[in-house]
Amino acid sequence: MNPYAAPAAIPFERATLVVKEHQPRPLRAFGRWTLICAISAAPSFFWGCALHAEPHQLAAMICGILVFVLAYTLIECTHYYHQIISLPHVHRTAILGYGTRVLISVIFPVGLFVDMFTGMWAVTFVQQLFPNSLEVGHGKSAASFLQVFITTIVQGTFLNGLLLIYMLVVYSILRLFSQVRIRWARGDRRRVSRNASP
Repeated sequence: MNPYAAPAAIPFERATLVVKEHQPRPLRAFGRWTLICAISAAPSFFWGCALHAEPHQLAAMICGILVFVLAYTLIECTHYYHQIISLPHVHRTAILGYGTRVLISVIFPVGLFVDMFTGMWAVTFVQQLFPNSLEVGHGKSAASFLQVFITTIVQGTFLNGLLLIYMLVVYSILRLFSQVRIRWARGDRRRVSRNASP
């Protein structure tokens, strides 16, 4: 086929329509959320290791973190996720929200402080479900795999709830600034049109 031929000379059967779509990439999404969740969960994992040092307890915490990794990966691979993330200010809100969460986890005292309180809430909640199961004796916790796993899920849910509230505030601020900028732009255009009119 002549590459310099006119478009009309190309057979219709060979013509292809290129449509730009956001196709989910599970492996890339899984790797991204593994990194984000691992860094975000590092302070909580540190406190958890101080209380639950048995191998089955460490495995329970890792499995709890993996649940959130898989959940975020599945959400990102849905069609609704790409519809929502493409809305104005949502993508920037997500970047600022999760970026802040990772930054807080990296900053040593801040991450430990935040995760310590949410961890205490989670332990208190699970103690209501399993009385006396999380008591510590002789430097070791008697919690089972299931109890530590549930505690990890509860704490992760608390942290994600706080993150969601923070992201709603960020989204509201971004929308407010956008509306103010649009009004200023409209006001400038009106002033220019008035000055240009005879």
